[in-house]
Amino acid sequence: MDKGNGMSYLQSKSQLNQDFPFKIFRYSSQLFKQPMHIHDYVQIAYVLNGVCNHQLRGKSLTVSRGDVFLIAPGLEHSFRAIEDKEFELVLIDFLPFLIAEQLKPFSGTLGPLLYPSEDNVEGAAIPQPWLHIGKNKQILFEHLLQDMQDEFEHRELGYQYAIRITLAKLLILFDRECRKAKRKPAKQPTLVEQQPIDEVKRYINDNYSQDIPLEHGAFLANMAPAYFSHVFKKETGQTFIDFVNEVRIERAMELIRRDAHSITQIGFQVGFHHLSHFIRTFKKRTGITPTEYKKTFRNFP
Repeated sequence: MDKGNGMSYLQSKSQLNQDFPFKIFRYSSQLFKQPMHIHDYVQIAYVLNGVCNHQLRGKSLTVSRGDVFLIAPGLEHSFRAIEDKEFELVLIDFLPFLIAEQLKPFSGTLGPLLYPSEDNVEGAAIPQPWLHIGKNKQILFEHLLQDMQDEFEHRELGYQYAIRITLAKLLILFDRECRKAKRKPAKQPTLVEQQPIDEVKRYINDNYSQDIPLEHGAFLANMAPAYFSHVFKKETGQTFIDFVNEVRIERAMELIRRDAHSITQIGFQVGFHHLSHFIRTFKKRTGITPTEYKKTFRNFP
């Protein structure tokens, strides 16, 4: 239902099957361009490949593989392709009563996202709906998505029950990864609000092995990406990428000194996707290659 005048329109749950209100589908067109909209059902959106744009809570986010969003009813958003950029997006539309019984233990964390109060239909007080699934859990997350799609398409006996169980597993994984991302040393909330860059730095130190795009740091700091980049460099003296890489290299140096893994294993363990990138970044930071560092400092405390 288009509201006109550039305002968002409603995608209604009446579009879902009344007996089993669940749907899973994919988008991959470079011409994909959603208008701003809201829905009165829950939507899970996962970026499977490439990059695209997501407009959410007044922010313009460039999102990539591993980014997942739990979009509550009434939360305005839109996905759009970026010119000349490939992407594949998986969307799940459902009504939360389907898995209400399975998610009872998670009512305190998932509840506000699945059942936002009427006072918060604009999303202002809804918890952060964005999570980046690290590469160590991406395969599991994507396997659960594929299982649901197979069940939904083939519709063999018991498919509705299978989808409910798998959807509950997916949301439990989302909840646990959210808890892991938020785990940090105790600090007064007022200081967190006053020092958002410190909050991002703690997040990087806790999650350096995962993919951490600049947009994720900006979201955590509640800033536009360009402004966040400027503030981060001003406060730390480094670009966001340089800071992330420094944390990774410091951890790599510690692992090399322990001599517990190969150089290749350590590179992947601290968050580098390619060995050549790891070696190049390590040498830029230390002046020597990881192998040279290993020969010099192996078994040092």
